[in-house]
This record gives sequence, structure tokens and C-alpha cells, in this order.
Amino acid sequence: MKILYIMVENTANTLPVFVKGHHDRGNEARFLTLFKAAGDFEEDICLDLPLLPNSSWFRSSKDLLFSQEQQYAEAPGYPPTWNAGILHKSFFYLRDIIWLPLIKQAIKQYKLDEFDVYHIEGGHGLLRMFAWPLSKWKRQGKGFVINYHGADMRTRGVFPWIDELGDLHTTSELDLMTRHPNMSYVFLPFNVDAFKPGTGLGTPLRICHATRDRYWKGSDVIIEACEKLVKTHGVKFDLIENQPYQETLRRKALADIYIDQVANLGGWGYGMNSVEALSMGVACATNLVPEYETFIPDHPFINVSKGHLYDDLRVIIENPQQILKFKVKGRGWVEKTHSISAVMDQVYALYKKQNWTN
Repeated sequence: MKILYIMVENTANTLPVFVKGHHDRGNEARFLTLFKAAGDFEEDICLDLPLLPNSSWFRSSKDLLFSQEQQYAEAPGYPPTWNAGILHKSFFYLRDIIWLPLIKQAIKQYKLDEFDVYHIEGGHGLLRMFAWPLSKWKRQGKGFVINYHGADMRTRGVFPWIDELGDLHTTSELDLMTRHPNMSYVFLPFNVDAFKPGTGLGTPLRICHATRDRYWKGSDVIIEACEKLVKTHGVKFDLIENQPYQETLRRKALADIYIDQVANLGGWGYGMNSVEALSMGVACATNLVPEYETFIPDHPFINVSKGHLYDDLRVIIENPQQILKFKVKGRGWVEKTHSISAVMDQVYALYKKQNWTN
């Protein structure tokens, strides 16, 4: 079986991990991105198309046309559906016209029409305003998995012409399960074995937080609480902001406690940042809503709240033996839940229901 992942950008570096998981099962897999990732993540087939949102003029235009409140507002509907204005849509129509010959060339060059199953990451096709060539491949009997990550459904909304192609709809974001009528949950995969967990505690204790957008994670609240702990308890606080991926990993591995988020604006609970930290044997603090605690009752997280973050962290810092217990539990939990083999068991169970594999 041949599997192709299609994504605008390799944002969380999970695509190479999924590809490895398929290879481990004896299948062929590749991933295609429309433009290069902002970090130093791995690329496979990268089309590096023009007029994409990694350009400074694109971001500036977006900030000029839409207020921050508009950009972060949740899309309405069940599922939430993309509904842009005429100027916005006109831009994407024109961009699709520019892209079309480049997409046709890529299909021929990389034989993109010869795969059996297509994973459409984020619900964005090769073109924005049209389902082609995905609709053509669907008519040929190819399998389609539409996987949503978060903001692509929360604030942008689905593209109906892409969403309707899905034989399966999946997500690793628990809140999205309530926003789509037909959704299966798949944990994020991670190469846990690539990291050897640290032992013991630093002197002084080291807390870190990594962010590329302070709004989604409630970073300003986290920074304020941690800076106060520096003064009251002598901890070391490392803010990792807009850093290359390898540098982020290096600094996270030095921490005793990693703080993921306290806002629950970019999803409930935790994401790849926490999975990485847990793999390193770093204790993780995040805000888990009751629904998430019910969904993963054996979780290893230090549950903290936005309104009482300083006190929540103070309690755990004053009990270092508890930090060590969270470190050990976290590594074991992530091996059981997020390892490549565990996640691929979930994926292939879904494949089996579609009769794509035995």
C-alpha cells in the first residue's frame, strides 16, 4: 500500500514520524508540503509554492485587513465552515490559477496520482478553492483521511469541497470531536526512543515555556507567574520564544518542569510540546479541562489553572519528590500512548474498518 500525506506546512514535525510508522508496517509512504516550514523541520516533497503565508507581506496584509479579534474568532457551524469575503476569495482564486500548472507538473514529476490512501492534513487540498485533483483521485477509488489539527477548524473552518471527500475524519485535538459530526481521535505520534530521559533535579530548579504565539497559550500569564517564582523561590525560568526546533529541544531537555498552556484557546490540554518534554523525562504542567481528565484519566500532567498558576506551581516546587514522580510517570505514559507503534495501531485499526488493509 502507498500512502501520501498532504499538508500546507510541516508545523509540528509529525509527518516524518507517520511516514516511519508506515514503513515499519511494510508500506510505502511520503509527505508533501506546499511550502517550507518556518522551523528547521524535515521536508520530503516540498513544492515551495508562491504567495503563501510564510511571507512577511502576507502576514502584514492579514494584520491590515483583519483585527486580532477577527483573526482569533471561532468560525460558526457544525462543522465550522470557511466563509471569507469576496476580496479574500478573489485572492485565492487568482492564486489557484498561478498554482495550477505548478501542481500539474508536480503530479507528473512525483507520480502523486499513484498512491492508494491520501491523508489531507488540516483539510487543505493542493488548491484552496477547488477539490481538484483530489476529487479526481476519489472517483478513482482512492482512500481519503481528512485530519484536522486545531485552528484550521476552530478559526478558519472546513472547506466543504475537501471535507466531503473524507472516508475518515480524524483529529488529535479533543475539543474538535465536539465540532464535527464524524470524527475519530488519534493520538499524536512521537519517536519517544530518540530521547533518553534525564534523572534527578536541577539546582536551582529549572522551569521552561516554549511559544510561537503568546495569545494561544496564555504565555503572558505564564511569564508573570514564573518571574515571580524566580524572585520568591530562586528557580531558573527559560522562555523559549520563536526559536529553531533543535534549539528548542535542547533547552527543554534541561528543564525540570515544562509549562505548556493555561488558556485552552488553541485547544484543550496539551500538544506536541508536552509530548516532547514528557519523552525527555521532564514534568509537564498544563490546564486540563474536566473533559480531558475524563478522556485520559491516567494522564501524568500537573494540572494548573490560569487564575492560580503561581500557587499551583509553588506547591509542586516546594515538593521536589513529587516532581520526580511526575517525571517518571510522564515518560512511561508517553511510551504507552504516543509512541510510533501505539499510534500506528490506532491508524491501522481505522484502515481495517475501511477494508484498506487486512
